[in-house]
Amino acid sequence: MNEDFPCVKIDTYTDLQKNEDVRKMFTIPLPKKWKVNLYFDDTKTSLYAADTTVSLTKTTLIDVTLVHKTVFIDKTFAQKITDDNKKMNLSEIKTNKVNLLNKPSYYSYAKGKKNNYSYHILNTFTKINSDNFLHVKTEIYGDSLVDERICKALKLINKIQLN
Repeated sequence: MNEDFPCVKIDTYTDLQKNEDVRKMFTIPLPKKWKVNLYFDDTKTSLYAADTTVSLTKTTLIDVTLVHKTVFIDKTFAQKITDDNKKMNLSEIKTNKVNLLNKPSYYSYAKGKKNNYSYHILNTFTKINSDNFLHVKTEIYGDSLVDERICKALKLINKIQLN
């Protein structure tokens, strides 16, 4: 995804701490000051995080979910994501098949309005194996430093480790 999002001149977060989901399926380094919530059920295990020390229009929300379901990243899958974006009144900016975490992946980057805020969302879907896929949702509210916030999130996403 580095070709699609030119992030070379963007600093990375510092003071990172490794965070692990409840089922110990993945880890992601996140800034120590971020609030992290964990969730799991029979079909998924999630880690949701954000910097709650700043306003919604200045923070980045990251939701990493390992879903226990077979997925095929093909044209039908891509069309479903496009249709979902349209249902939420979002305009797709970029979509592409990529390699993320050394696995076949797909991303959709879209924008629109949510709760009266300008809204950007980057969804990545990575096929882990025949039974599981990883969905990483990055949400940005407001218009402040959108590219920088997306790039910093991508640098964290690229550091996800599957266990």
